[in-house]
Amino acid sequence: MSWNLVNILWDPQRYLHSPVDDLESFYAAQWAAAFNDGASGKKHDGHGIRQFREKILGDRRSDATLMVLLNQPDVWEEEEYGAFFTNSTTLLRPWFEKLNALITDWKRLVAQAKQLEDTKMKEHLADNFLVDNFLVYGYRGVAEYFELIHEHRVSLEEAVYISVLKR
Repeated sequence: MSWNLVNILWDPQRYLHSPVDDLESFYAAQWAAAFNDGASGKKHDGHGIRQFREKILGDRRSDATLMVLLNQPDVWEEEEYGAFFTNSTTLLRPWFEKLNALITDWKRLVAQAKQLEDTKMKEHLADNFLVDNFLVYGYRGVAEYFELIHEHRVSLEEAVYISVLKR
């Protein structure tokens, strides 16, 4: 779940679930790599990875995000964390940055739409304003993610290859 959806579980309020929430949920789901090592199927169970798993499963996901963002790839020891997770952190960092920009832009757009509604300028809003922008932001997020996959394809391929060889 996205941070906003998690927050409304604790503090119920009206909230417009958007594709940005889904993309943020997808980011968190990529952390599933912390639970097994992809192609090798080996489950790493050292102290560090157990702590990371507890953070992403509990209410400390922001701590887990900081771990990924602040630690350099060489900090993630393959024996402790697994080859797939260790190598995927190089993708998670730039994806987080792009996702944050997308979230900020989406919030700005929703605020502008609300401001137009509040000033009784609804006639300036197309009937499908938010629906159209759902598509724009959803496609933008998916495109940015695949651009990163393409950019990091060599290191990701190497990680999968190494995992398979270690089987």
